[in-house]
Amino acid sequence: MSSPEQRIARERRAEEPALGRRLMRWVWALGLLSLLGGGGYLLMRWEPQRLPVRVVTVDGALRHLSSHYLRETVSAQLNGGILTQDLVGLKRAVEAIPWVRSASLRRRWPDRLELTVVERVAVARWDEDTLVDADGVIFRPEAGDIPRGLPRLSGMDQDALQLVKRLVDWEPRLRALGLEIETLARDARGAWTLRLSAGFSLALGKERVQERILRFIRVYPRLAATGVPSLMDMRYSNGLAVRWVGGEGDAPGPDAVGAVRSAKLKSRTSGPSRSRTEC
Repeated sequence: MSSPEQRIARERRAEEPALGRRLMRWVWALGLLSLLGGGGYLLMRWEPQRLPVRVVTVDGALRHLSSHYLRETVSAQLNGGILTQDLVGLKRAVEAIPWVRSASLRRRWPDRLELTVVERVAVARWDEDTLVDADGVIFRPEAGDIPRGLPRLSGMDQDALQLVKRLVDWEPRLRALGLEIETLARDARGAWTLRLSAGFSLALGKERVQERILRFIRVYPRLAATGVPSLMDMRYSNGLAVRWVGGEGDAPGPDAVGAVRSAKLKSRTSGPSRSRTEC
C-alpha cells in the first residue's frame, strides 16, 4: 500500500504531460491569431489595390434619379476592394437619398458592384415643400423637384398613412363624378375636410367619414344640377347642408327640406344662402 507522499508524486507526474499539452495548444492558438491578424492587415492594405471596384452598374425604373448620380454616390463611399467593400454602409448611403425607397447591392467578380434601386412613388404633396409616398412616408426632395399636379395632404405627421389611404380610396370615386381632390386635410381634432376641383369644400367631420363621403357621391349629381355650391356640410345623421355661390349671408334654410328639388327651389330665390337636404 502506497503512502500519501507517493500518491501525490504520482498525481504530479500525471499532470505534467496534460499541462504541457495545454501550453502547446495556447502557443498554437496565439500563433494562429497572430497569423490571421497579420494576414488581415496585409489583406486590408493589398486588396484595394489588387482587387479594386472598377464598375458600378445601376438597375431600376428611375424617374426622379439618374444612374450617373447614383453611381457617383456609391463611388464617393467606396472604402475597399471587391472583397472587403462595406455593402451595408453603401446601402445606407444610397437609401439616405430622398427619392430612394430601397436599395440593394451585390458583388460581381472580379471588379463589379451591382446596385438595384426602387424609387419612391409620390402620391401627394405634404404641406408646402415635402411629399408623401404610398407607404405614408414623408420625405423632402431637393428644391424644385416637386412633381406638378399632385393633390395636397395636410395633417399631423403620424396621420400621413391614414390620409394616403383615404386619398387612394376616394380619388377614383370622385373622379367618376368629374371631381378632383385638390386638398385633403385632417385637423388636430380629427375632422376631415376636402377641397375639390369644382371650387367648393366638403366638410365630413370626425365620425362616420366613409358613410358621409358615400352619401355625398350619391347625391352630388342632382345637387350639381341645382346650382354652384361653395360648401357642402355632410355632418348630419342623414342629410347635408349646402352653401350656394352668390347667396347672401349664412342663415339656415327651412328645417329638413324633404328633397333635392326643394334645394333647387332655394337656389332660385334671393333668400338665405344655405339649405339643408335630407338624403
